[in-house]
Amino acid sequence: MLFKKLFVALVGVWLSACDTTLLRQSIEAAQPAEPIQAQRFVLNDGFQVSLKPPIGFNLTPEHYGFVQPESFSRIKVYEVEVSNQEYLAGLNKENLALRNLQLIDKQEINVANAVCHLVELKQIVAGTVFDKQLLICGDELSSVVVEASYPESANKSHRQAIYKSVNSLAVNVENKLRLFTGLPFTLTEIPEYNITKRFRNSVVMQPLSDSSGKSSVVISHGASENTTINPLAELLISSGTSPEDIEILANEAAKLDKISALATTAYVNVAGETYWIKQVLTYQNNRFLLVQTRVPKADKTIANQKLENLLSHFKFK
Repeated sequence: MLFKKLFVALVGVWLSACDTTLLRQSIEAAQPAEPIQAQRFVLNDGFQVSLKPPIGFNLTPEHYGFVQPESFSRIKVYEVEVSNQEYLAGLNKENLALRNLQLIDKQEINVANAVCHLVELKQIVAGTVFDKQLLICGDELSSVVVEASYPESANKSHRQAIYKSVNSLAVNVENKLRLFTGLPFTLTEIPEYNITKRFRNSVVMQPLSDSSGKSSVVISHGASENTTINPLAELLISSGTSPEDIEILANEAAKLDKISALATTAYVNVAGETYWIKQVLTYQNNRFLLVQTRVPKADKTIANQKLENLLSHFKFK
C-alpha cells in the first residue's frame, strides 16, 4: 500500500512537471520572435544606409554587408559616384558580358517609397553558376548598390531570405555633406569662400568678404575631343562673351595638385563693368578640369591671393 501511494505521488509530480513544460513552450511559441535589427553602414560623407541581415548571415570585414560562408552567399552594399541614370545605362548586355556577367532581367521596383531598379544576373565562378541581384537606387550625384550573390542551386527559402534583406534597404542622405560626391576632385579646406551651388559636374563659390554677389569661383570638369589645351582654354574663358568684350591678357604654365596646367587671365566687359578673370585648366585624355574666378577689376590682386590659397587645398581624387 505504501509503494502504491508513493508511485501515485511520483506520477503526479511527473505530470505536473510535464504540464509546466508544455505551458512554458506554449507561451514561448505564442510570443513573437525578436525583430531582426538593421545594421547601419556609413558609405560616405552624408550617405548612410541600413540593411537587415538574413538569419544565419554575419558581418564581414571584407566589405559593407553580410556573408554566410557555408552557403557561399554574400550581400554587400556600396556607393558608386556616378549618377543613377548613367550607372543604369551602363548595365547593358554588352558591358556586362565584358565582366563575364549575363543579364537575366532588369525591372523597376518600389523600395521604401522610392523608385529603384532590380537587376538579375548570372555568373560562373570556378565552375559554379551564381545568381546575382543588384538593387540600385540613387540620384544625380551617385548610386547606392546592394549586391547579393548566391549559388544557382540555393533553395527557395534561402533566396527569399536574401531578397527580403536586399529590399530592407533604407537610405539617409545629407546633401550639404555631399558637395564633392561624384566629382573627380575635392577641397581639403575652403578658406575665405562659401560654396553656394552644387551642379552635377561643378561647384560654385563666393568669397565670404563679397556681399555684392559680383565675385565667384567655379570648379568644373567635362570632356572635349580633338583639341589641345591652348585653344580649349581660350574657348572656355570666352564662352558666352562677344569677342569685342573680352581681352586675353596672358597664358602661363601652372600646376594644379602637381598636374601641369595652363593659367589664363583676361578682362571682360559685362553690362558696362569690367571684370578680371583667371582660369586654371588641366587637359588630359580628352578630359578637362577648370577653375575659373571672376571679380570686379579693382579686386583682382586680393582675388588672386585668395584663389592661390584656395587651390593649395585642391586635390584630385
